[in-house]
Amino acid sequence: MFVSTLRFSILVFVLQNSGVSNAQVTTPLASPVSSQSSLTAPPTSSPSGRIYISVGDPKVKKVLLAIEPTEGGGEVGRQFNSTLISDLSFTDYFEFLPPGKMPTTAGDMKAYKSLGVEFLISSKMASSGGKHQGELRLFDVARGEQILGRVYPLVGSAPQPGREIAHYAGNDVIGVLTGEPGIFRSRILMSCGNKRKEIYIMDFDGQNFRPLTQDGYFALSPSWAPDGYRILFTSYKAAVRGGFVNPNLYMLDTRNNSRKPLSAAKGLNTGGAFHPIENKVAYTYSQNGKPEIYLLDLDKNIRTPVTRTLFFSVEPSWSPDGNRLSFSSSKTGKPHIWVANSDGSNAKRLTFAGEYNSSPDWSPRGDKIVFSGQENMGNNFNIFMIDPSGSNLVRLTDDVTSNENPSFSPDGRLLAFSSNREGSYRIYIMTALGTQIRALTPKNVGHCKQPSWSPRL
Repeated sequence: MFVSTLRFSILVFVLQNSGVSNAQVTTPLASPVSSQSSLTAPPTSSPSGRIYISVGDPKVKKVLLAIEPTEGGGEVGRQFNSTLISDLSFTDYFEFLPPGKMPTTAGDMKAYKSLGVEFLISSKMASSGGKHQGELRLFDVARGEQILGRVYPLVGSAPQPGREIAHYAGNDVIGVLTGEPGIFRSRILMSCGNKRKEIYIMDFDGQNFRPLTQDGYFALSPSWAPDGYRILFTSYKAAVRGGFVNPNLYMLDTRNNSRKPLSAAKGLNTGGAFHPIENKVAYTYSQNGKPEIYLLDLDKNIRTPVTRTLFFSVEPSWSPDGNRLSFSSSKTGKPHIWVANSDGSNAKRLTFAGEYNSSPDWSPRGDKIVFSGQENMGNNFNIFMIDPSGSNLVRLTDDVTSNENPSFSPDGRLLAFSSNREGSYRIYIMTALGTQIRALTPKNVGHCKQPSWSPRL
């Protein structure tokens, strides 16, 4: 239990705003497996700056959205349309007008309004000679006005061009309606396997599932850097040829698949978490056989202790501002969730119930911490949420099977987690309210655990 709890052709998109502003966005995809957005214009917003959907309210009422079939583009257009619908359905912001209820005339605002539709999306796709260009328009039906219009030319090649363009367009739709970009280009890391485990990566919706490592040992506890292309993980593969087998902490650059060891001292080197701002890593290191949390300055290559506890302190998670850490610690006996300053001072215990509380993850807004908790020795783990102050403890799962390793989505509205509710452990997602649970990973890769959701890409 201790080990388990330490737990995509280069593309260039030029997104040109039409009908909203003259802003342009150039977004290079940096690698076949992970990418980093480079925005050269302000985020998409409505002309009035109005926020249509409040993302701060997890119980916000769903709005009725109509998405007309994409005009043109053949199979690429159909792929664009189905991906856009799928992406937007992941947000739990929308109800969708069934195709059978669509007005006979496309864009008939009066007819859509009579059906109670609040927003309408129309789109076009042009595909010829391997080149693709999508266009999306978003309308506020009640006001009869266009609030987003953009053209998305795809320069280069892509295995699934309709899908890739749809992710960008969907992010813009969410940006206009909520004031915050979407998460449809984000990725999820995890550790999968049985006798041997490797680090895998997939799109936020479970598509393009593939391995990142082929170490042939145990690769565990992956996590993302704020840049969205470097990752941390622990592998038992020797740090040097002929070296000893040891759980070492590695950093891997997904743009070129290069890696380097960050901490390969004898003993446990795991649970690495990048500081959200500074070039530092918090991780668990078992100097003298006792696992404690240390801070590694990557510029100075200096390691300093953060915790000093009775038995162990593990699984550090940074607050969004980088000023505090949450972690699991046995400093008062049983493992509980703690919060402390980044240097370990002012440590405060958050949980007081249960036999074993582990794998905390801080929300992107900094207002919540999720964790796995075992209430008694006779049951499995479930997922809970608590305020950093220690108040408002909420159970999110209530299952006779085990639910572990929660990880927030970049917008804080979804959670990825591992569960054996269907036999072997798989990665699932649910809303931050504990609803709409769905499986993402396949069943034929062994147990998949320890998901880590990337920042927005």
